[in-house]
Amino acid sequence: MDDVEKRGFICAFLEKCVTYADESIARKKNRGADETEISKWEAYRDFTEHAIKEIKAGDLDSWLD
Repeated sequence: MDDVEKRGFICAFLEKCVTYADESIARKKNRGADETEISKWEAYRDFTEHAIKEIKAGDLDSWLD
């Protein structure tokens, strides 16, 4: 698998993680969960989105080995 394929595979997985986090945040808000718990999920989602951008840009190619 070359680096382009690896990037695509990793990004596809992380995009699913972002979707799951968004859905989880919505469920937690609907249940009236503690804002501290929700903020942890929001931080995870934001970090994951940032990682996707860096992977797509090739900034993390050294991790693909």
